[in-house]
Amino acid sequence: MQRYYHIELLRFLCALTVAIYHWGISFELMNMQSNDTFNYILNAAYENGDRAVPVFFVISGLVFANVYLSKSENETLYNFSIKRFARLYPLHLLTLFLILFVQTLFYKIFGKYELYTLNDLYHFFLNITFLLGFNFENGRSFNSPVWTVGQEIFIYFLFFSLIVYIKKYDIKLTFMIYLIFLFLDKIKFAEMNFIKNYVYLAYFIDFVRLFFSGVFIFLITKKFGNSKSLLLLSLLFLAASFIGSFKLHLFCFSLVLLFVILDNFELKNTMKKIYTFLGSLTYSIYLLHTLTFLIFLFCLKIFNKIDLFYYDFTFLFYIAFTIFISAISFKFFEHKFNKLIRNKLTN
Repeated sequence: MQRYYHIELLRFLCALTVAIYHWGISFELMNMQSNDTFNYILNAAYENGDRAVPVFFVISGLVFANVYLSKSENETLYNFSIKRFARLYPLHLLTLFLILFVQTLFYKIFGKYELYTLNDLYHFFLNITFLLGFNFENGRSFNSPVWTVGQEIFIYFLFFSLIVYIKKYDIKLTFMIYLIFLFLDKIKFAEMNFIKNYVYLAYFIDFVRLFFSGVFIFLITKKFGNSKSLLLLSLLFLAASFIGSFKLHLFCFSLVLLFVILDNFELKNTMKKIYTFLGSLTYSIYLLHTLTFLIFLFCLKIFNKIDLFYYDFTFLFYIAFTIFISAISFKFFEHKFNKLIRNKLTN
């Protein structure tokens, strides 16, 4: 099984971009004065940081293909489910209850919830079950960014159900799956009344395409190697994604392919360790940055120093603190519980 060191770096950069993007839009959501700190440097993250999320799905497809298509024996559904639970659920539960606690303090002291405000029992159920992003919710609630994780879980199990066939028909079947979901997107299947009256699948269909483009990257690099031709192709596709109207899927595909091919270049062991460490923080940063923001907001409101939100050092502290607690979370909580649950429950 291959280790993609540059993909670890890309994962970290995408998570950081999402944290910066949410910093920017949080002020708008709370009807506060715009606060695009360091806008002259970070304007792209403030304007288009949400585009980092689709990159995650391509990376997930690559990583899952690398793990499960490289195995000679097929994983059981039970073990696969336990591993996904162990990876995703402990930190999700922790952040959900911590945000519930902070939001309860907001409500008791200031009379209202802040940022993501639909924090009732119904939306708590949607959060705890990852049933977000399918239009069951009435708006943003609790740890709102986690809605993409809920979408990803369903895609994991779609991939698992097809592993045997992908191993047999590899590139052909993967490309066919992509085309099927592209077709569903083009005919606006998710907008048909008999579908949208019950569930909203537009995001899911889009994310499936991204995920299986990641699987496709794994298969073509395995078959053709990380050749100079693929490097040139990734650069051409990346440039083409910006010509005319922006082409998100082409951008995500070519960006991930480029970072995979970068592993052809020699990387010192020190850098490998740094990239691996940064990549390990991705899920923690993604789930914890909302909590970080709410804690900052609560402290500033308590001391009536809300104006400090508009100082550059506050933004820098927000980023640094998010990375710091993500490292603590990964080392002492996320990694430990992941290992504990796997050891106790997998066969």
